[in-house]
Amino acid sequence: MEKEELSSILQVLENPIRRRIVKRLSHGPSYPLQLSKELGLGQPLVARHLALMEKAGLVASSMEESPGAPDRRSYHLARSISITLDVAPNLFIQRGFAFGTIKKKGKEVPEEIASLVTDISNISGKDEKSLASLSSILERVDRRLDELDEERAALLYVRNMAMSSASEAIERVEGEDKKRVIYSILEEHIRDVEGISESLDLREKVVRTILDDLTEMLA
Repeated sequence: MEKEELSSILQVLENPIRRRIVKRLSHGPSYPLQLSKELGLGQPLVARHLALMEKAGLVASSMEESPGAPDRRSYHLARSISITLDVAPNLFIQRGFAFGTIKKKGKEVPEEIASLVTDISNISGKDEKSLASLSSILERVDRRLDELDEERAALLYVRNMAMSSASEAIERVEGEDKKRVIYSILEEHIRDVEGISESLDLREKVVRTILDDLTEMLA
């Protein structure tokens, strides 16, 4: 996800009312009057938030027929995304990605995940008895996600340790632009002149000179 797109989504989700609306829409489409009643909010307020969310591309809408009443506009979530924001001394990572598919670029889908997909495909959502099987699968998936979160937290701790040590070394470097370039290399893993220049809004000539000075340190 591009930085501008991620910033737009974060700006939408920073509002607790909009997060409540998103949670409700995650259970299925709805329309302003229904959302207003379920969430205990004024309909004009709900409509304003929906308009902002639609503009950001987080929700979409369409007109649907209403028996015995005028057609009404129904809203649904338009994106399947994951956003993480990690903040600590010597650490700032913001990431967003879509997960509308299990395909991974250049990689095979892990057997465990492929097996879960097959199990779900063999279950009919129209059969009420299928809920027990789906509940079991959801428990397995959520348990695995919890394990991955714990592993990720440990890796972030290790990363933060490494960056803390790196920061001590960087503090001994003279020149703020040099320090910025080093942080860019360590945090964004960018080593080409053009990439660093664009990321830090520094002239390429300046970046090239700095990289030449840092060759021995970063080799």
